[in-house]
Amino acid sequence: MDRGLVLSVFALLVAVSLVGAPVTMADWGEQATFSADPIEKSDIREDTPLLQYDKLSTSAQDAVRRTIESPDGHYTIFGQDDWPDQFFYSDYSAPGQGLYAIAYDGQYYRLTTSAGGGFPFVYWLYQLPFIVYGLILGGVAYTSLQGRFAPRTAALTAVPGIAFHFLGPEFDFPLLTPRQFIGLGALAVIVALTGLLWAAIRGTDAMPAN
Repeated sequence: MDRGLVLSVFALLVAVSLVGAPVTMADWGEQATFSADPIEKSDIREDTPLLQYDKLSTSAQDAVRRTIESPDGHYTIFGQDDWPDQFFYSDYSAPGQGLYAIAYDGQYYRLTTSAGGGFPFVYWLYQLPFIVYGLILGGVAYTSLQGRFAPRTAALTAVPGIAFHFLGPEFDFPLLTPRQFIGLGALAVIVALTGLLWAAIRGTDAMPAN
């Protein structure tokens, strides 16, 4: 199979995944927030369940540990499928329903869990830079199939698109905050448009590379 065709089709598939950000990044609007504050055992109310960290499920332990170890005592999980089912998630809390005590590493913590998110159109706005980048990438991939751009250009333009998925809500924003992630998407759009404009002016990609 022609290598250039493979690269162009691959870039086109990445473009589709970005244009479909309302689906592929849907986890963004499904947020479970954990908060933890250190307390004394005497501060635990009688009606508040006292949970032992070692007896929690693996996913619950991970959420509790990340919450306690975070600088501000907060941690967010994106995507309902990843929410630990040992806790309750809503916009209110009560003992045993969003309010717990946790015994962790010799210390007691007050743990609260809640569900977050908002209207879908808000997250569509957040996803807009990635949708735009997907449209740009789709245009590059399509023109490379027509021979007006080198397939390597389409492949290189697809690399940031792949990175967006690993840095975004699908993996709970592992390196960047959501705001930084949006800024990165906007910067990528500007860089891509600038690069394509420069290439069009210079005509450096007029002939495809094999």
